[in-house]
Amino acid sequence: MKTMLRLIPVLLLTFSFSCKKAIERKKEAALMDAITTGTWIVEQFFENGNNISNQFLDYEFQFYNNSTVTGTRNGVATSGTWVGDVNNGTIQAEFPGAGDPLKKMNGLWKLIDTDWDYANAEMTTPAGKNILHLRKKP
Repeated sequence: MKTMLRLIPVLLLTFSFSCKKAIERKKEAALMDAITTGTWIVEQFFENGNNISNQFLDYEFQFYNNSTVTGTRNGVATSGTWVGDVNNGTIQAEFPGAGDPLKKMNGLWKLIDTDWDYANAEMTTPAGKNILHLRKKP
């Protein structure tokens, strides 16, 4: 009987840990689904306080489950990678070898406000702060 009573806290701790892991997996799955469903556009981009949103006109972004992303403008696609971290609320994006404006997307973005159809993020650079507003195309 004493052995059983000693096992109860261990079992509860194990169950609690398993539940936390399951919740983390559900959050990650929801984030992946939100990001990889639909096509995204840059609604606004501020570089160190300057609105440079017009540089992203006609760009469309498609995020994929395999951590790749494609930025397409006028039929020309540029490939990159992305990694979301639901625990830290960040997304790392990289478009290797890309020129302006896509290279401005490279880096670690802190998600400030998100929903199914938009994401607002910030990135601090040596030159200042960049602010990005993405929106899903309707």
